[in-house]
Amino acid sequence: MNFKLIKNKNFSFYVGLIIILLNKDSFCQNIKPYELLLTEIMSDPTPAVNLPEDEYIEIYNNSQYNINLSNINIQVGSKSFFPKSYELEPDSFFVFWDKDIPTLKNTGDSIKILCNNKIIHSVQYKPNMHLTKFKRNGGWSLELVDFSKPCLTSNNWISSVSKFGGTPGYLNSNREELSSYPIELTSYYPKNDAQLVLFFNVPIESIETQYNYKKHNNQALVNIPRIDSISIDSISITNVKTCYNVDFDELNLKYGIPKNPNYREIIINELLFNPDENGSDFIEVYNNSNKPFDLSKLAFCKKSYETEFEEPFKLKKNPFLLLPKEYYVVCSDKQWLKNTFPRANNIIEANLPSMNNDSGNIVLLTSSAEIIDEVSYKEDWHFKDLVKQENISLEKINPEHLNIASSWTSASFSHDYATPGYKNSNFIQKETIENRFTLKNKIISPNSDGYQDQLVIHYDLPNTHWTAKISVINSSGIILHVIHPNILLGRNGFINWNGILKNKSTIKPGIYALQIGAFNTKNREKTNKKIVFYVNGNLR
Repeated sequence: MNFKLIKNKNFSFYVGLIIILLNKDSFCQNIKPYELLLTEIMSDPTPAVNLPEDEYIEIYNNSQYNINLSNINIQVGSKSFFPKSYELEPDSFFVFWDKDIPTLKNTGDSIKILCNNKIIHSVQYKPNMHLTKFKRNGGWSLELVDFSKPCLTSNNWISSVSKFGGTPGYLNSNREELSSYPIELTSYYPKNDAQLVLFFNVPIESIETQYNYKKHNNQALVNIPRIDSISIDSISITNVKTCYNVDFDELNLKYGIPKNPNYREIIINELLFNPDENGSDFIEVYNNSNKPFDLSKLAFCKKSYETEFEEPFKLKKNPFLLLPKEYYVVCSDKQWLKNTFPRANNIIEANLPSMNNDSGNIVLLTSSAEIIDEVSYKEDWHFKDLVKQENISLEKINPEHLNIASSWTSASFSHDYATPGYKNSNFIQKETIENRFTLKNKIISPNSDGYQDQLVIHYDLPNTHWTAKISVINSSGIILHVIHPNILLGRNGFINWNGILKNKSTIKPGIYALQIGAFNTKNREKTNKKIVFYVNGNLR
């Protein structure tokens, strides 16, 4: 910087003023975030416990040097006040009483310590931080519990337990080191074609990425290369820092501009409707398309007997991407789900419609009441030899199957009887076939272990309008079971059979055959086929 000598009778006055301002600014800039902390708030002193009936704000010098309080301002809501000059020593408190501060709203407000418009510490206090109605009634302060994690709000601001109702100017009555929450990305979505919004579970100080960004509390707005309406792009987040030391695993995030889903582009893919007495139902969804969708625009609901939609339960309050071929599970108790099914992944914690244990229906629909998928489930869709059905989910064998009994089965014990948030244990991939009727596997073992539990019949027909009778016969040619007496087939697809006979018993181990008679109702063409298959198991 270049300076020019100016001769003026007022020169010494202006220089002195400039030096004072520069010193003030430079000192402010040296105050780092969290070197001054808000540590106690009394917003509702009435009825008084054993303190003066005054509102107050307490701050604490969390640095290693003296801080002159005249170099800061404190903002309460939209109003600010500027403290008088006072040297606050390290590890010391200072209390601003009623007469010095703007009114603290009983309903809650934001409080910020600022220096040159830079936030040193802030908190959004709310009455529900008092966990009891008794203390919410007034007379009790809110105290910061863990000074080493000042950016955390949840469980870090609680009611004073002092017999005086608060501890202004003294050590807080609640002092505890909280667990270091891992930093988690809770949601992200394109705000537009050139910006990506990231949401974290804790307030963030910085992120490391290849693009420029702005941060605010637990959000970051990243400037991304412009993306067209059909592309899927990605961004790497190599590190994220918060107000305390904690490791962060690098993320590679795929994203695209979300579209409006069509019917059955998102599939209800797994259901748990009979959890233990401490547990919660869950519903898994699967993106069966090549397009991204926004789950905040979707809801689950039930249908009444009059086919009217009942109360909707949104999957997410804020925008949330569901990428192509991605699974997400929705459950009201995330911790229970993770404890019960340790491999659970991609969990959304949200309330669901009530799901009866014997039968029920679930509809996935848009905010404009367009049905995307629906299923009417029954408990007898479970594998019949299960001793109990508690904490055992129903899985769809393939997302493209119709929502009928043969398309669903119990999750296998090898996957802890549920696969929330990832590929189903009984998933069977559709394959290209040349013959009109073929079997996925010619050996089945219907014992609910997740391996070849179902007989899967693939069909690939030259045209439409086909119906078929499909039966199981023994080695003597006697019909033991009719899988379908007269099913209308599509152009191609698959039919599943779980090995359960008409009398509800499981077919015994041995050699059997499928007897298929198909008829085209339009051109009168017929086709017949027998396919041998084997049932594996213990001979009795």
